[in-house]
Amino acid sequence: MKKNKSKILFILPIAIFIACVEPFELTVSTTESFLIVDGSIDDASNDQFIAIKRFIPSSSGSISYAAEVGAEVSIIKDKKEQINCFSRNDGYYYLPLGFRAMVGSKYQLKIKLADGKSYESSEELMRTTPDITGYTVKFDPKGIKLGENSIPGHLIYIDTKDPAQSGDNFLWSWRAYEKQIVCKTCTGGIFITSPAPLGKCNPIRALAEAGVEYDYKCEGNCWEILYSQDLNVMSDAFSKGNEIKNRLVASIPYYQDNGFLIEIKQQTVSPSAFQYLKILTNQSQNNGTLVDSPPAALIGNIRNTNNIKETVGGYFMVGNSKVQKIWVDRLEAKGSQPYNMLGRNENFEPSGDDSSRPPFAPCVLTNTRTPLKPEGWPL
Repeated sequence: MKKNKSKILFILPIAIFIACVEPFELTVSTTESFLIVDGSIDDASNDQFIAIKRFIPSSSGSISYAAEVGAEVSIIKDKKEQINCFSRNDGYYYLPLGFRAMVGSKYQLKIKLADGKSYESSEELMRTTPDITGYTVKFDPKGIKLGENSIPGHLIYIDTKDPAQSGDNFLWSWRAYEKQIVCKTCTGGIFITSPAPLGKCNPIRALAEAGVEYDYKCEGNCWEILYSQDLNVMSDAFSKGNEIKNRLVASIPYYQDNGFLIEIKQQTVSPSAFQYLKILTNQSQNNGTLVDSPPAALIGNIRNTNNIKETVGGYFMVGNSKVQKIWVDRLEAKGSQPYNMLGRNENFEPSGDDSSRPPFAPCVLTNTRTPLKPEGWPL
């Protein structure tokens, strides 16, 4: 049987794209499985982890992944100190609580899988990042392209100062918090609170046949966590040690009248990392955003220690981060038509004779949702 060939891009969260290796393209066969390592460490106080998964081939050409469990994962600092990671969820290996990387130190990722295979990254230097010196928030009724249409949103610009030395290219990303009122959606069924604490969707044949989708309100406060969907990089060849003014770093749709909190993250990247990012940016621009699957594969800075020819996707990044938190009250957007976060209008289950229905759904803590008030939320 003839093998189907496809080109696949290793799509990873924005925060991990830094490495001191030369990127290159590789055509891979969909009949072969390969490892993908997604990891970053910085000097922030948030949870830091290494995610390890394996690409699972399919004769149909579809893309799926399986978590790599039972691995031994560690970070080596300055070739001397070993920091061991621990497994909390399938395929996720967390650094000790409170761990922070240090500017000027070098770090290397080491992995030993359950099958005995060993991998390591190149040694990565923690580089200094300049401060964000100012920001501007502007509302534009047609500021964000969505398919063939334009929707209202807030555009956020920052100012910074490029260091005098060359090679400190920039990477920007963001994380935004929006108040969420829908914590569960059931397609073809209704939400029941048993088994506690999460509950479940109970299928109803008539609703399934009619294609009914019911939404359920959150029990207590809940915030949706949104992330950058586009790469935003810039070479210091364009700034040459000067001020960088009014750099557009985020475009947030007008989801609701309530305000939102956004965290802008600024990092510096090496020249080779910038080359990798630039290729990745071009791929995503031609094929959608980072959540899509562009047609070229990029290999990162992680290698099998006994077989350098093995395909390994992903990057291990070490980055000093400067974060600017901004509260946007959206007052100037009043009168514009919001774009619902669900991509449609809510459809709540109607209340009937049963006073217990519809029930509230819990706000489950995940990387995209939290019941905990974000630091910097003013209300």
